This record gives sequence, structure tokens and C-alpha cells, in this order.
Amino acid sequence: MKRDDFVFSLQELREYLQLKNLDVEDDNNFSLLIPKYYINLINWKNKHDPLRKMVMISNLEKQVKDYELTDPIGDKKHAPVSGIVHRHKDRCLLMLTSSCAVHCRFCFRRSMLASNKVHLKQSMQYITDHSELWEVILSGGDPFMLTDSFLQTVIRRLKKIKHIKTIRFHTRVPAVYPQRITESFLRIIRKSHPCTVAIHINHPREITEEFNQAVAKLQKTGAMLLSQTVLMRDINNNVDVLEQLFRQLVETGVKPYYLHHLDMTTGTNHFRISVEEGKNLIQQLRNRMSGICMPEYVIDIPGGYGKVPVMWFHHIAPRKYQAKDFEGRTVVYTDHYSSSYSNRKTKCHP
Repeated sequence: MKRDDFVFSLQELREYLQLKNLDVEDDNNFSLLIPKYYINLINWKNKHDPLRKMVMISNLEKQVKDYELTDPIGDKKHAPVSGIVHRHKDRCLLMLTSSCAVHCRFCFRRSMLASNKVHLKQSMQYITDHSELWEVILSGGDPFMLTDSFLQTVIRRLKKIKHIKTIRFHTRVPAVYPQRITESFLRIIRKSHPCTVAIHINHPREITEEFNQAVAKLQKTGAMLLSQTVLMRDINNNVDVLEQLFRQLVETGVKPYYLHHLDMTTGTNHFRISVEEGKNLIQQLRNRMSGICMPEYVIDIPGGYGKVPVMWFHHIAPRKYQAKDFEGRTVVYTDHYSSSYSNRKTKCHP
């Protein structure tokens, strides 16, 4: 990982693209960070390019709605010690870093990027003391952006805990910075076996030759490969785009796992679609594709209630849904989205 592989500001982006009048907006408190590899995938002549929208600063982010939250999925509610999120009995998140390969403009943990403290000793002690844990999910931030030496230390310590039977990695790296998948890194993944790599990928144009090569290398380690996708307006809320994405993932050996309804993160309302639009897209996909191509469409209910499949939701009033969370509690979800966008026909430039 080299500093020269990334741009960290609008000025650096202008210099890299050699464009004096790059049509972008001013920086804000959620800074720009884009790998040059990903910059080269973007059509910079098109302001509506979906890859561009996912990584470029927009003044729309400043239009924070009163229902948007800095902790939209309730991580803090389930954080018994620093670095641990223990929401479900048999598994926990181990938050190793706040660093990512890219600053996605829809990030639901953007508020944690100001801190990069790792309390590994405290976190490991918690995992050791809780024998009900079966799986540890390495997250953050992006665990694939850790140094090889630190990641190796973490894996060694986890493998010594007898009740931890499997490790999962949540990462966007193969889609945005595939050159990170080096031979030395792959040796660490092999030592993590049995393990799962859940790749965050949102658009078929992120499936490149470099992505396919990274996936092939990860497959050779014996890791199970899954994908996670966020459903967003003007990015992928189009049945043709989603079909192409999920089919191509399966063709590379990656199982589509989750399709996430966008979290209620501050400054992301311009990406949000309605639950009914999402359900309609899923129905169209089911009519077109094999079940192996279908992810589970889920909403992470605000307040720490966890993911609930959208098809379990019951419509009880305009923009109001009722469902049961993973503990059987009845919860009500309010479908916040901008009605001025709800009927737009989106091509998403596949």
C-alpha cells in the first residue's frame, strides 16, 4: 500500500486528472479519499456517472435530515468494550481500524473515521471470555487495509481461542483497490481458514479484470466469497444493473449475500429510495434470475435491532412498516425518503 496509489484531496484529484476546471464541489468534513485505480474507472465527463457519485463529495451531503443518525444501526448500544460490537449471541464484530481504501459517500460509519485507535488487548480478552462466540467478523474501516504484520498478529491470536471456529472479513478492497491482494497478504488469508470474505460491491462496472484476478486469488486460499451491495438511487436502483451485477458475481464464484436498504446515515438522503421501490426491484429480479443469484434484501433497523429481511415487513400505514427483529421484538420502521425523487426513472448508466 503506497501513498501514491491514492488521492486525498480535490487538489490532488485535479492534478492527477490534469483538469483545471474539474466540475466538483467543495470539500466537507467527510474528506475525499479515492484510489487512483478507481479514479480510472470513472467517466469524468459524465456528472451522473454512478461510480463517480459513490466517491465524489457533493453539497447534498450537507442537507442533513432530522431523522438521519450518526450511528444509524446502533453499534454503540452493542459495544461492551472498545473495538467490539456484540449484537448477536454467536458472533461479534472486531473493529480493527477506521481506515478504508476509499471514502464512500454513503458510509454508515463515517463518524468513526476521525479515530483510528485500536484496543486489541481489551477486545481479545472480551472474545476469550465469551465462549458463546462462534464467529468473529473483522470490520472497521476495512480490515484488508491493515498492514500484513498487524493482520497476521490478529489472526494468530484469534486462532488460539478454541471456541472461535470461523473468521469473516468485511471489505471493499477487491472492488476499489485490488492491487492490495498480494502474495504475502494471501498467505495470511490461508492461515485464517476456515474463513469468509464478504466483498462490498455496488455496480457491475466495478467488476473488472483486476477484480476478477483478485477474486481468483482469494478463492485459491479456500475462503468462501460472498458479496454485499447497498441499494442506492441513481447508482443501482435499476433491475438491469442489479441483474448484471449479481449474474457476473456468480460467474466469478461470488455468492450475492445481502442487498442493503440504505441506512439512515447523516447526509445520505439523496441516495435513499423507498422500501416499495426496493421490493419491486427484488420481485423483478426473482422473475429473471436463478435463486443462486439472489441476495437477501435487508434493512438494518435503527436503534440496534439488527438486519431484518424486507419481505418480512408488514405495511401498517403510509411509510410505516412493522416487523420482528432477531430477538422476536416487534419494531416499527419509518420509510424516510425524498418523495421528489421517488418516481424517477433511473438508468444508472450500466
